[in-house]
Amino acid sequence: MSIKPARIVFPGFWFGKSDLKQAEELARSGVGGFCLYNAKAQQAQDFIKRMQDVSPYDQLLFCADICNHLNEVIIDAPALPSNAQICHYELPQDVAYRKGYLTARMALSIGINWVLAPVIDLGYNAYTFSDVPLQVTQIAGDFIAGLSNGGALNCIKYFPGVSGALKTLAQLEDAEFIPYKHMFRRADAIMPSDMIFPNIDNDNQAMLSDKVIQGLLKKRLNYKGCVVSFPLFKGRLKYEGPSAVKMLHCKVENILAPKEAQTVIDAIEREVNKGFLMDEIIHAVSNHEMFLSKVAAGPEPLSIHEAFEMARKDFQKK
Repeated sequence: MSIKPARIVFPGFWFGKSDLKQAEELARSGVGGFCLYNAKAQQAQDFIKRMQDVSPYDQLLFCADICNHLNEVIIDAPALPSNAQICHYELPQDVAYRKGYLTARMALSIGINWVLAPVIDLGYNAYTFSDVPLQVTQIAGDFIAGLSNGGALNCIKYFPGVSGALKTLAQLEDAEFIPYKHMFRRADAIMPSDMIFPNIDNDNQAMLSDKVIQGLLKKRLNYKGCVVSFPLFKGRLKYEGPSAVKMLHCKVENILAPKEAQTVIDAIEREVNKGFLMDEIIHAVSNHEMFLSKVAAGPEPLSIHEAFEMARKDFQKK
């Protein structure tokens, strides 16, 4: 099968708002998967099965774009302890592991195989584990271990760390970069921030910055793995198509949740027709295959009822 540029695009689907026929057309055109929003578990499972049935690929990747809880996108999923609460438990690493594991088991029961979490920024809001770099490293590392053993992919975010937006590069090295550098080998992907870091690149949001993604993340910090876009619909972008193309030239591999997915696909295809980006797309698709193999090697999914009940009962004990 020839490689389609559409495969690196993951449209968003908003239940109760998005058009199902349009989503089916995108699946048939060869997108790599979808980011899901505002669904009940059974709705999401039915949608995933339908998209998989019409896709030309044997398997798609379905993303949960979350910061804290799966119920940010699957509205009837039980809530687990918040990230900010975890460090206050007697054994925070155990709680973080269980939260990751149960999040993965719930996600996989629905058909979601890529959890776009955790946030590993330092203590700037309720989504963070702590404001202490090594504590974030330890807790987030156990959360990721739980996700992995539960069968789901992860994505650490939001590089280079929103709490460091006004810091110098030296200050970032001493704080915000510490969790990233410790977790590079365990991260399935990294998501850059939509903010501007003026001491690194005063002209571009991090997700659009060659200085941030190539110069800093890939060269200075020597990260070799996958980089995915910040969800485009959240990103305050005037023109999604050119922005997506710019991200790909910066070595972002997957474009997540654009408002107008077909517009983005068309822009990427025009760039490919000019002789650009094909090597990048081939590399991204190779990563997809690796991700799908990793998911396939995980545990068998539970039913939705079994997974949700497991999550409810687990933290009732604590």
